[in-house]
Amino acid sequence: MLGIIAILHAHVLDGSPPVSAPRLRRVNRARETESAVVLAAVPKGSVRAAHGRQTMAALRHHESFAVRNRNGQATIVAVLRALVERTDYDTMTTRPGWEALITATGTSRTTVARVLRLLVAWGIIGRVAAGRQAKYAAAGPDGERINEAAVYVLCTPSPLALVGKVGTPPALGGSHLNKKELTHTRAREKRFNHDMASPRLIVEGATNGAPTARVPWRPEIQWPAHRTPRRRIQRVAAAAEIRNRSFPLRCMTSKDVASSCRDFFLAGWTVADVLHALDWMPDGTQWPHSGAPDTREPWRMRGWLRHRLGAWCTDAGEPLRSRDQQAADRHAEQRRQQDAERRRVLERQAERAARLSQGDTPAKVTALAQIRAIFDTGRRSHGSPLAASRPPVHSKS
Repeated sequence: MLGIIAILHAHVLDGSPPVSAPRLRRVNRARETESAVVLAAVPKGSVRAAHGRQTMAALRHHESFAVRNRNGQATIVAVLRALVERTDYDTMTTRPGWEALITATGTSRTTVARVLRLLVAWGIIGRVAAGRQAKYAAAGPDGERINEAAVYVLCTPSPLALVGKVGTPPALGGSHLNKKELTHTRAREKRFNHDMASPRLIVEGATNGAPTARVPWRPEIQWPAHRTPRRRIQRVAAAAEIRNRSFPLRCMTSKDVASSCRDFFLAGWTVADVLHALDWMPDGTQWPHSGAPDTREPWRMRGWLRHRLGAWCTDAGEPLRSRDQQAADRHAEQRRQQDAERRRVLERQAERAARLSQGDTPAKVTALAQIRAIFDTGRRSHGSPLAASRPPVHSKS
């Protein structure tokens, strides 16, 4: 009791609110990934991240992370990496569970819980829904109660959060009207800002070809080549990856490339699909590499990019199925055939077991299975004459 009173007294002295906070009702499982629920869980001063690397870079540049020792930093990075590896990039939410976090970090549950509280306090992640045991959970549509894992959203500090921290330094030596040479508020003096960094690429142009201004440093997003961007910031990140991999497009900005590829991204294309379309035609022939204009004017490269992507559109202007989409369709068809074959095998095994239980001899059951397999092969051979000429076989039970 005395310890609780001392803790409350310490919070009163430093002006911070008490430790205990009112418990909020957990959001329903069906609404855990809704956009409004996820955005409401983003901490103040942060925004939802576009990629896991963005969140990891925000952690490494956090001032509170830099003052910790090497073991503490390694534990925090291991927890965040486990969260990133289990992220759904459509909603940027993750639900790893206690066992996955403990196994990935090799620490105790108490340590993992402490690290999660730190990440939430630093604005690196936000808690969308807390974990709950099955006995306290609501019954699902099937009437069963299951354990509900905690849901988190990956975040990164908002650039707007730095606006309030930037101000005009005070003048030195009294009034700047009397001693202008000692003041730091002289607007006409041009000085190089060492806190600014150039973009990742050397050639950086605007839409009209003019060089862009230096921007505050931020970690560059490297978008995966085979993942479809969903939101606008993800499309810009994917365009930056295309621009980095295709040298002729480097005179264009990332937003310009994203605008030219917008319809294809909305149709489910990936970075690898766009790069493949720049080198190959839909019929499988290769584009001539000499077709790219030898220029640094963005408007000419924009026309070249849209010309090559236009070959992958229908007469109505709709994008065709990309290479990754075609591969996904073939894989899905192969999986369906494998599942159908697996069901046929299970049905034959069940029928064999039923005939054996009725008293049929194993030789008779095997002969009937072989005859049925011959007819199944004939039906799958696209109208085989052999299969059409044979009459059906009726077995006597």
